[in-house]
Amino acid sequence: MEKVKVQLPSAGNEAFNIAACFEGLGMDSRRLDYERAGWMAQRRRLCSPLAKHVASVLKAMTDSAFVVRRGVVLEHAPGTRNPVTWIDCLAVSAYGAFAIDRYDWMGMVKSSMNADELLLHERPGVVSVQTSPLRRAKPALRHLRVILGAYNCPVESIAVFSASHCVLDPALPETILQAAELHHFMRTRLKRYRETHSQYLDSDSISAHLQSRCADWGKS
Repeated sequence: MEKVKVQLPSAGNEAFNIAACFEGLGMDSRRLDYERAGWMAQRRRLCSPLAKHVASVLKAMTDSAFVVRRGVVLEHAPGTRNPVTWIDCLAVSAYGAFAIDRYDWMGMVKSSMNADELLLHERPGVVSVQTSPLRRAKPALRHLRVILGAYNCPVESIAVFSASHCVLDPALPETILQAAELHHFMRTRLKRYRETHSQYLDSDSISAHLQSRCADWGKS
């Protein structure tokens, strides 16, 4: 039997539909479920260091409770070809919810003329056009803002570049950052929230509501 190599989503918050990835290959539902479960388990393992880093940063911010989950799946467009969106790490704090995705690009990352694209200078003379992490995160961001509207909860998407050989152009949006910048970023969000709100959010209630609306609530 001929082996078929299927390229599954490898990084970032991409709306994905495993069945669509295998469309036309004649695989039954059990095989599709197996492939999907394997991809999700592998991705969650890769995101474990990110989740631990996020938790340590949030713990340093306030004494308030927070929740961090790896590999959350949102069903943002049921009935469509791409009904769900994957989030590497979803953090719910007393001052907002953050959809955080891990990227392992190597090289210099710069802006392009198209806001939905970035330029990756992998090595001298080699430049590739990549979909911006912020563009990839839009389905999740829209969905989270809708389902958390009643909580008056700020929601943001963050792209964290973890590779040591990745350099980010200072002109990139502030939500595209390196792991070492996450602590400062969260400090700015905490300060912003304190200036505009009288009390902290109930992160436990928000997390419970999110869990009821997620196709897969992920792992802590």
